[in-house]
Amino acid sequence: MELSERKKQILKAIIGDYIRTAEPVGSKALTEGHELPFSSATIRNEMSELEDMGYLEKPHTSAGRIPSPQGYRLYVDELMERPADNAEDGNALQNSVLTKVRELDHLIQEAGKLLTSLTNYASVAITPAMTQIAIRQFEIIAVDKMNFVIVVVTDSGTVKNKMVRTVAEVSKDEAELLTYVLNQTLTGLPLSSITAERFDIVRRAAGLTALLAPVAEYIAELITELSDQKVYLDGASKLLRFPEYRDTKKAQTLLDYMEDDRKHLLPATCKIDGIQFFIGPENGENPLSETSAIYAKYDIGKIGQGAIGIVGPTRMDYAKLSAQLSRFAKGLNKLIAETFLDEKDGNH
Repeated sequence: MELSERKKQILKAIIGDYIRTAEPVGSKALTEGHELPFSSATIRNEMSELEDMGYLEKPHTSAGRIPSPQGYRLYVDELMERPADNAEDGNALQNSVLTKVRELDHLIQEAGKLLTSLTNYASVAITPAMTQIAIRQFEIIAVDKMNFVIVVVTDSGTVKNKMVRTVAEVSKDEAELLTYVLNQTLTGLPLSSITAERFDIVRRAAGLTALLAPVAEYIAELITELSDQKVYLDGASKLLRFPEYRDTKKAQTLLDYMEDDRKHLLPATCKIDGIQFFIGPENGENPLSETSAIYAKYDIGKIGQGAIGIVGPTRMDYAKLSAQLSRFAKGLNKLIAETFLDEKDGNH
């Protein structure tokens, strides 16, 4: 059935919001966030009809709607705007998408930047090794019979997706079965528990489908990526304002060492209780041996602990800076709890 222009406008608005937020879209959000020339009652009725027609789906845990594969297909074929090709625009778009699908990482990185601006020192923000993170949901969206988008949502709020191409055609039934098996078999488990043996269960239950190999490869990539600690450095050039680094050769050696491999900045001990100081040679026999670092931990519930801190010359006001860092870490813990932990608890 041909959709009316009104339905198309509403569907386009819903898909736009969902792509941007990864949250189900309700009629209230459409009424308040878009200049749609329709009443709330009309929008609700049209959303209900779009759901009946298969363009929208209603998650069990939400009153809002999300696009179905059929809705996405109509969107890419008819509704979305086609920008002119531009390499720089493409890079900027990629960076924007990376920001949106790595919410927790982005929060930690932004916290490091804010800490730099507050203290005027170089900051280091370290994510946990998220081996205890679990996958909450899998979704496989068919673009056509050989191209699929795999969407993975974790219990930390991270949304990952990748376009894959199969070596042979895959039917709708095969894709739906694999999606069902993945959700039944691999969700709710810590990443460390998704072993080759566990995936053999998926393989046996889903049968021989050309979609299995690229999905397995992507899940393996994802486990490696999420399990790897990330280290964000901000404000390294702030060190140049200290007299200890007026010697340009000495300063450049330090900056190069910090920038070359940021894992050099991981604390000498993984265990951080309260505020931890690493002074001079405690940082190892390297250019950091003439610096001091102050770290505080932050918690992400069962996912694990990360650290945030500052680096500067050994001549620093340890009392003032450690108190400032302690307050900052408490604020970060509170923000993480409100943004990720409480929100997920409310979904159960």
